[in-house]
Amino acid sequence: MSAARHGPVFALAKIQPPRQRAGLIERPRLQRALGAALRERRLSLLLAPAGYGKTAALTQATRPWPADAALAWISADEDDQLPRFLACLAAALEPLDLPWRVAPDALATLAEGEHGLRDAAAAIANALGASEVPRGLIAIDDAHRIADPRVWQLLQSLTERLDDAWGLAIASRVEPPLGLARLRAAGELAEFRQAELRFDADEIEAMLGAGGHGTSAGRSRELLARTGGWAAGLRLSLSASPERGAPEGTDRTQRHLFDYLADEVLRDMPAELRDFLLRCAVLPELTAARCAHVTGQPNAARLLDEIERRGLFVTVLEADEPTMRLHDLFRDFLEDRLQRDHAAELPALLRRAAEHEPDLSRAIGLLARAGAWDEATALLAARAQEQLSVGAGGELEQMLASFPPAELERRPDLQLVRGLIAWPRYDWDTLSVSMQRAADGYAREGRARDAALTRTNLCSGLLHAGRLDDAGRELEALRALPLDDAVRAFVCYSSAWEAFAAARSEAVAPHFAAMLEALERLPIAALWQQFPLHTVFAGLPGMAPLLRRFADDAERIAGEAPSPLRAGVMHLRCWLALSQGRLTEAGDWLAQADEDCRWLGSPRNVATDNRMTHALLRPLLGDIAGGRAAAAELVDDMRRHSTASHRRVHLSEVLFVQARTAWIAQDAAGLREIDRALAAAADPAEWRASPMLRAMSRAFVALADDRLDDAARLLTPIAADIDRTLFFAGAQARVMLAAVHARRGAADAAAAALAPWLDAAQAAGELGGGLLAGPAMVSELAAMPWGSRLTAAQAALLQRLHALLEPARGPDRAAPAAPQARAVPLTEREIEVLARIAAGDSNKLIARAFDLSPHTVKRHVANILDKLGLASRGQAAAWYRDAR
Repeated sequence: MSAARHGPVFALAKIQPPRQRAGLIERPRLQRALGAALRERRLSLLLAPAGYGKTAALTQATRPWPADAALAWISADEDDQLPRFLACLAAALEPLDLPWRVAPDALATLAEGEHGLRDAAAAIANALGASEVPRGLIAIDDAHRIADPRVWQLLQSLTERLDDAWGLAIASRVEPPLGLARLRAAGELAEFRQAELRFDADEIEAMLGAGGHGTSAGRSRELLARTGGWAAGLRLSLSASPERGAPEGTDRTQRHLFDYLADEVLRDMPAELRDFLLRCAVLPELTAARCAHVTGQPNAARLLDEIERRGLFVTVLEADEPTMRLHDLFRDFLEDRLQRDHAAELPALLRRAAEHEPDLSRAIGLLARAGAWDEATALLAARAQEQLSVGAGGELEQMLASFPPAELERRPDLQLVRGLIAWPRYDWDTLSVSMQRAADGYAREGRARDAALTRTNLCSGLLHAGRLDDAGRELEALRALPLDDAVRAFVCYSSAWEAFAAARSEAVAPHFAAMLEALERLPIAALWQQFPLHTVFAGLPGMAPLLRRFADDAERIAGEAPSPLRAGVMHLRCWLALSQGRLTEAGDWLAQADEDCRWLGSPRNVATDNRMTHALLRPLLGDIAGGRAAAAELVDDMRRHSTASHRRVHLSEVLFVQARTAWIAQDAAGLREIDRALAAAADPAEWRASPMLRAMSRAFVALADDRLDDAARLLTPIAADIDRTLFFAGAQARVMLAAVHARRGAADAAAAALAPWLDAAQAAGELGGGLLAGPAMVSELAAMPWGSRLTAAQAALLQRLHALLEPARGPDRAAPAAPQARAVPLTEREIEVLARIAAGDSNKLIARAFDLSPHTVKRHVANILDKLGLASRGQAAAWYRDAR
């Protein structure tokens, strides 16, 4: 089940640039060269081993950054997989009020598509290019920690697309996997390696003077010879007691030299400060509150001031709360000493560090080091949905991998998380196994509610894996339990899907009604967000009023912010309008759904709904090419990006949608090709209506070949019953069968087949089946001399269908406008937002003025720019001033 999106799921300190340290030695030569590169080059690379002052150099070079320029800073971590990196980047860019066309917190979802990394890079580059800053820089510190190759592929693509006003700076210990040769040849790469970063004799002499050590050419040369200009070694050499300094001529490695000198520095500290620093080493960032919590020292603020005063390898961040980060080398050294001297304290220190750690990945890592599996399990289970809502399933898998196999197997909460990870991937086999283990574990522990809810998730996995009988038995048992409304809503929702999968469509409405009643007693947005998709129920018996009721309730609860639920409501309203023959209105709803789908990064479930709707509505609006393209994308996505378990069950359904698109277009060659694919896709795991889909596809081909007897034989069983599969297939078959009888010269049989449907359509206002029968057959029926075989009302309804399908006549007829290109004027709220943009207000000020979320303001800005055909906020402001 999907969940509502939340705020950042990483430590905000990751995007807070360092503050320039007091007493830092000016290095004019390096600062001039690096500053010029950051202002002019596409990529600036600072590449050297640990301790060469890369962060300090980058900080110094960006501190005289122009006031009207932009800087976004990211400090990388080892667990920065693509979704986390994208979340960090979006948050780092947040103060710039970029005119995003995709929700910045949906970049990870966008990146999951077929061309996702390129699409995500393009979305970022386009937003940056429209920022109207004279110069912008994205700085990535400690980039050597990034192990996910997708991050580097994204950065490669972003580097290629960056506007000339933007540059990228990367500080790393190892050469990044980017196309450096091409950038170097184009003169777009600036490189600062060890030779450029090491201190020379003059800079060492300045360091001696600034530290009160006295200047001496001999001392400078001695330090240069010992350290090779290595900044970390220099600083520690000056901090260590002279009488215990490292002996001249030592052949120690830089790492050993660092450890030796650091030990000397630590030995000379006051005991209180040394003990405090050792225990704080477990923290990724140091604040007074967190250090006090971990160490129990009430005077943590004073001790942190002393650490900064001593210049002990800390980076001070530009944060609301005074925050420091220990240099990796120093933290490693301190943690080694902590393990040696205070090993018994370490688990408790790690637990306390995790208690105040907002970054889930870091917190789980701390608890794993402490062996605190109970706490780690509880935390991961509580926040798994939050991670999944921002596309961080890969990070969750990484966190699960930190648990020993025995712990993973015996804990139902962790099995539940594994199953939830499988959900957005449509990996039904993994989901079923994991949910079964979780449900069994909850039952053993006496957690009845958790067991029932997990069994409902299991049922969904069983359904989509084609195990309908198993799912049916499980759901029947669940419905007999005393359930609270939230769990009952899930059980009834799954029961409606089970009835649909089993082709018992008369049972869908009662289950859906029970689900809706339970949800209406719980008007909680986060809960309703987990019930976004219902369009396949359009046309089933008794569903129209329930779907309208759900749409009204969900729209009110979802609010203005784009979400899968809101997009689902728009798709649902589109199908309800199509069902009643209001095709222009259906196109308007689809256009709005398109906007939300794009803004959300085209998540898989929403995109599938969107493509199915485009595939069948666009041809009815006259856009045959658009319908074909949407149907082809639908099938291609199923074939290339679905798991085997999902493809086995659902490939035939999307092929059937494609066949119906080809039928409306009267594409005989396409119908034959799709029919062969449908036959080849047959699988025992398919849902019960699949033979009906194939029969209808064969009927399409028979009609294209003018084999009327075969068509009548194939359509009769489908037309004789209620709708039992998606999108009015039964009603469509009845209208088509009437046309077949008419072609055979059997006017009475045609009327007998058609009249009951016309009466039902007149009474319920549901014309969807007649519209999807296609313009060719409806035209033939409308032109028939029915005489007394049809009533005047029935004949009039036929004429109405014929008129509605006028845009769809002829496969080569061009659409006047595709649904998503329909011109939509600015809404009243968008005009208000535009006025505030013209007044120079930031997104935060606009949100405060109208009591909106910043996310909603971003969406309004994107809508304004899209509707007016503009690229930037400045252009929008000018448009508003000119229009007044």
